[in-house]
Amino acid sequence: MQVTGTTSTTQSYSSASTSATTGIGNVDSSQFMKILLAELTHQNPLEPMDNTQMMSQFSQLNSLQELRDIHTQMNDMSSSSQTSYMASLIGKTIKAVPLTGDPVSGIVSSAMIDAGKYQLKVGDNTVLLSDVTEIDGVTA
Repeated sequence: MQVTGTTSTTQSYSSASTSATTGIGNVDSSQFMKILLAELTHQNPLEPMDNTQMMSQFSQLNSLQELRDIHTQMNDMSSSSQTSYMASLIGKTIKAVPLTGDPVSGIVSSAMIDAGKYQLKVGDNTVLLSDVTEIDGVTA
């Protein structure tokens, strides 16, 4: 029995699989399964894929998915925490030093999120939450 052309096909799918597990950012589980199925379908029958390598790839994919879930949950918690913190500043006197413009001080009248930026309304000025340098603990 003679097998021709299979080795190069296996190598190209193998390299695609390797880049899928190392180039983590763009591959989801369905894409990974398609690559794995193609690799298994086109592998050289005289040199089949190693079971430990396949299990390693499955483990890496599972770890990747778990890390993405943790990252999403941490971002949600951070956003929720910052929103709560901004709400707690309403009615309090703050001082802020924006990177551009003059220092601002006064009572926070509202809080908002605009294009992912956490902002406080102080009088006629809008300042970033990250620019706040001082908070008076007494509510106005």
